[in-house]
Amino acid sequence: MKNNFMKHNSAITISALAAAAFAISTSGAWAQNSILVSDTIATAAENPGIFNSSLSGTSVENFSGMGPGIYKNLNWSGVGTIDQVSLIKDNQYGGVPGTSTYPVQSESSSLGGISKSTITLNKQSSYFGIYWSAGDPGNIMSFYNGNNLVGTFSTQSLMSKLPAGYDGNPNKPNLHQDPGEPFGFVNFTGLNGVSWNKIVLSNPSGSGFESDNWTTRVNSWNPVKDGTLPGTPITVVTTSKGVSTTQNVSQVTTTGGKITIATVNSAGKKTVSSFVPSAPGAPAPPLTACLAFAGVLLLQTLRSRKIAA
Repeated sequence: MKNNFMKHNSAITISALAAAAFAISTSGAWAQNSILVSDTIATAAENPGIFNSSLSGTSVENFSGMGPGIYKNLNWSGVGTIDQVSLIKDNQYGGVPGTSTYPVQSESSSLGGISKSTITLNKQSSYFGIYWSAGDPGNIMSFYNGNNLVGTFSTQSLMSKLPAGYDGNPNKPNLHQDPGEPFGFVNFTGLNGVSWNKIVLSNPSGSGFESDNWTTRVNSWNPVKDGTLPGTPITVVTTSKGVSTTQNVSQVTTTGGKITIATVNSAGKKTVSSFVPSAPGAPAPPLTACLAFAGVLLLQTLRSRKIAA
């Protein structure tokens, strides 16, 4: 009877653990896919006149030492590649201290005629920063995880929300020029493990998307490790099924490792959401690994029963 009982219960255990392993595998896949369906990115602007992120451990591309011209297949050392970009001389619309050129996206041939630049990252990342200058209606920046849109930003949805103190060029050679457009360094933080591996800067018009000091790191802002929020909060963008919705941030608080963000949408509806900072989400464990784990549990169960017998 003991042998039959053990055989019977072993079969039940195998079935139960296999089912559990399948549940673990599929629930992990669901969690990962749900991130692609509904993603959240928070933005914060450094103080006016700041050209870099206050976060540490970042990699910065400022195109130092590169003259004006069109560049293709650029290697961003340790980070990834840039498919194409047009660099022009610093002027009233862009440029940062220490360099003489800056990147611009535009259909205008006088600005290089490169209307779109794509940054492809070697690693999934949850933080990006950029000195966004002379924001105009044609400027669009989009984040992708593979072919899935994670979030999209424009001057209207982001830069136009900055107060008047950000208007005008803060770079000394062209100080206070172009006073009708915003200039500022913006931090983009993926929440709850949201990540991306491709960033697209585009301007499908004759104006220019001027920027500089492209900045990245794998991990998003973490109040425990990084301290205070890098800059003044601006917006939270949530993307679901390829559609991005922007909400203005009214307050950000941190308690231990938890981030709580209060937002207000265009209709005046208030929302309070809490997030726990985490590294970019790892892929769900494969079913074979889950079954192997289930097998270990089964052996442990059988051994304990043999000892008990």
